[in-house]
Amino acid sequence: MNDTLARFREERGKFPVTRRYAYLNHAGRGPLSPPAHAVMGRITDEMLYVHPDQLPGMIEDFRRTRSSIAELIGAPATSIGLVPNTSSGIAMAAGSLPIQSGDNVICARGEFPANVYPWLNLTRRGVEVRFLENRPGGITVDQVREAMDSRTRVVALSWVGFSDGARIDAAAVGALCAERGIFFVVDAIQGVGALRVDLEGMDVLVSGGGKWTLAPQGSGFVYIRPSLVENLHPDRVGWLSMASMAELDDLNALTEYRFELVGDARRVETGSNDLLTQTALGESCRYLAELGPAAVEERIIALADYLIEGLRSRGYPIVTPLVEGRRSGIVCFGVEDAVGLVERLIERDVIVSAREGNVRAGIHFYNDEDDVDRLLAEL
Repeated sequence: MNDTLARFREERGKFPVTRRYAYLNHAGRGPLSPPAHAVMGRITDEMLYVHPDQLPGMIEDFRRTRSSIAELIGAPATSIGLVPNTSSGIAMAAGSLPIQSGDNVICARGEFPANVYPWLNLTRRGVEVRFLENRPGGITVDQVREAMDSRTRVVALSWVGFSDGARIDAAAVGALCAERGIFFVVDAIQGVGALRVDLEGMDVLVSGGGKWTLAPQGSGFVYIRPSLVENLHPDRVGWLSMASMAELDDLNALTEYRFELVGDARRVETGSNDLLTQTALGESCRYLAELGPAAVEERIIALADYLIEGLRSRGYPIVTPLVEGRRSGIVCFGVEDAVGLVERLIERDVIVSAREGNVRAGIHFYNDEDDVDRLLAEL
């Protein structure tokens, strides 16, 4: 056993969920990481004794959170803004990018609706939304290219499909968009925390924290390409979007009303963030970054391969792409009654989910072969 695998098995013991369940539903909701749980305890204890002297510590907690997220995805901290969920981040992008009547946005059928409705909302302003067909194996760069024309302003896709686990070639799509001056907006909630992130070609990346990053619901972030930040005017701003207020270092300036947006991604933060959930997200991201995104991805893909092998040997059709580089931590397979099977599995303490008529397993680094074997044994 190598040192990395030994470390992952050691960490497994820190997740209480493993004592009872074969928990394979990270695509739905992840358990709290040990550091996230610890920091939430600290903060709730501090909330019992509210004091003005705590304000600098709160500001530092948020700064640390942005830095931890940035470390995990390989970005400068100034490119990270905190949002409560993926939907909020996508809606911010849809409302803030320069899209006019007659322009079009490219989305995909089969997308989770968080990355669809904000764009459909633009149709009332005369914007066209074009849908790519989600074929077996996932969306391809050729499909994106064929759908583009001179009025395409945005391509908005999921990095990893929620219902099939297909990972798009984000680098190729991003390069195509950059070549044509089109914004590339990525819903990354099913990838961040499980897979290495390559931001090349991405203009906006959004992720909630309640799945693979092992943080609470109500936490999330948006990455904005540094060269885009200064030219991005959010459709919604608040007092903490302003340069004079972002650091809360001059409360005497509250009523001066100097409308000057802060010069980094914090301009999307309209008001007070949720200290509890966002700080927990920061600690989880720091934890995952310390474990090593490459090592985490390697372990997840190895376990996914192990599950796929077991399913194929039992004759189950695999919905997830089998091509290297297109897979993720999600493995989907077909059965006659996915909802009924999932209910029976849950009764046996094997936690998976049903999506789009298939069974969906979401495997993380702290899972092991025994978890997979428990699932296979119950099929």
